[in-house]
Amino acid sequence: MAGEDRLSGLHDDLLRRVLHFAPAKEAASTTALSRRWRTALWRSSGAVNLETCVQNYRHGLYSSTRDEAFYSGRDTFVSAALAALDAADGGHVKRLTLRLSDRDDTALDDFLNRNRHSCYEDSEHKVVDVLLSHPAARRAEELRLVAEGHSSEAYEDREICWSQVGVYRLTLDFLPLETLRVLELTNCKGLGVPKAAAAVALPLLSSLRLRHCVQSLGSLQCIIDAAPVLSAVCLESVQIDDHDIKDYYYIDDNGEEIDPPLPKEDGLLGLSCPAATLLVLERCMWKKKDYMPHRNRSDNEKPVALVAAEIHAPRLRRFRYKGLLRPFSFSPQPPEMEQVDLEFFPDTDYRNNDPDRDLLATFWRLVRSFTSAKDMKLSIKLEAIAVVSKARQAELLPAFSSLKRLELHGVHGENVKKAALGIANLLRCCSVLRDLRINLTTEDHHTSKNHEHTREFLKRKFRSSRDNPVDRFDCGCDSEEGHDEAISSVAYDEVSEIPALSRRSFECLQSSLSRVGLQFRFEKLNCLGVKLIKFFAENAMVLEEIHIDSGNGRFCRDVRRKIETCITHSSKRGNQEVPRFAVLTLKR
Repeated sequence: MAGEDRLSGLHDDLLRRVLHFAPAKEAASTTALSRRWRTALWRSSGAVNLETCVQNYRHGLYSSTRDEAFYSGRDTFVSAALAALDAADGGHVKRLTLRLSDRDDTALDDFLNRNRHSCYEDSEHKVVDVLLSHPAARRAEELRLVAEGHSSEAYEDREICWSQVGVYRLTLDFLPLETLRVLELTNCKGLGVPKAAAAVALPLLSSLRLRHCVQSLGSLQCIIDAAPVLSAVCLESVQIDDHDIKDYYYIDDNGEEIDPPLPKEDGLLGLSCPAATLLVLERCMWKKKDYMPHRNRSDNEKPVALVAAEIHAPRLRRFRYKGLLRPFSFSPQPPEMEQVDLEFFPDTDYRNNDPDRDLLATFWRLVRSFTSAKDMKLSIKLEAIAVVSKARQAELLPAFSSLKRLELHGVHGENVKKAALGIANLLRCCSVLRDLRINLTTEDHHTSKNHEHTREFLKRKFRSSRDNPVDRFDCGCDSEEGHDEAISSVAYDEVSEIPALSRRSFECLQSSLSRVGLQFRFEKLNCLGVKLIKFFAENAMVLEEIHIDSGNGRFCRDVRRKIETCITHSSKRGNQEVPRFAVLTLKR
């Protein structure tokens, strides 16, 4: 019926929950949508979500006109934000969000920090401090401060750079310490602890997320120590600094230190998260204290070493790491680990070519920390993890006694035998493995190994699962019909074995491995993907399902019959006449 007010029929609690996530401007405008909402239901939603796109008036205007328009817009936003906080029922909000966006980080810095008359930083005009000082914000339970410029966009396969970090600073005395449960900061230049502050306490803080920030290790540890129930620590594109606190970026407006001093002794960096069950370290850069972080520092100057770090997180259940292969260790090993996600970026920076770095040992010593994990995802170059000698295998290879599921994203080059050895090493470690998925991609040997190529290569290979597989896997055939003929001509009795795999017995193949998924590009009969199909079909004694994606649907349809023929004539399965497993198309 025309004019029917259906919103008025909804329960107030449901409406408040919807408004809890609405931007303040839109929430206030809902008073015009329903007769019942004219009582300003949005004020009792418990949330104030402030959003704006910072308008950069620098282009095409004279300086005085630009300044007046820019800062007037800033003042108008701040006034509206304070009015929204004033309107909150009960005098406080539970959820406070400030979200700013612009394509120019300099405009964000001006908007958040600058005085319109002098263009210098001014504590009275710092937008973040002004909003957090409002009485309604002093009891907030969830606080999210997001300033997104072009440099805070998602990184590809590289770590964060110093010159791209931070447009505002924040100290703990501006936070609602007693009530805060969730804290998320994006593009923060440093969350610090006031020098003269008494013992800091964050009794309810359970989730800390820093994204595209710079953070001193001393202050980070102080915050974690002050939060006894902090179960989730997520650091994404964060530069973690172990330099002296007197350095450039950690001096407040009065010239005073704002962070506690760091220990003087050298050695491992330490991060202790005693209550954490989730720890995320993505694209983070760890800096030594002999590194001086100045904006104008050239990328071609002395490189920063890949520092070693020891993590104390005895309650950890889930760990995700993306970055360079660094010498991390966990002490003690988390005994109840459930999920591990490790994605190692190729180190293409010539400045890190240290002949003393043993990357093979670094990798295996790192994964040794997760021997209690039940689910692991690993992205790495296969040749880089291949342990050749038996003595070295006995030294390095751990036993994943609880690992039930392994997802391996492996890049490999021309040395297929060594790549297969890397897979063999992993199978040897996984005695109770049930579910194995291997995504293979070949390295492009004719393209330069600079960083930009590697980033685009991995993006194309690992992150295009939504694309049409036939379009994505161009097998070099003249037509789809030619490709189908190549598949039909496959004779599996002619597929060669892989010495690193075929002449070895792995416990999981005999008693536990029931599901295998293989994704690869079918290029030729003896490519690694086809060899692995043959190997698992013949050697996985309790296999129930094998899922295949070669980039062409006909491959999966034809492979079942060829596997049956191959195994019927094989002696490896004893008297079993035909395989008792299903051959299926791999679902992405």
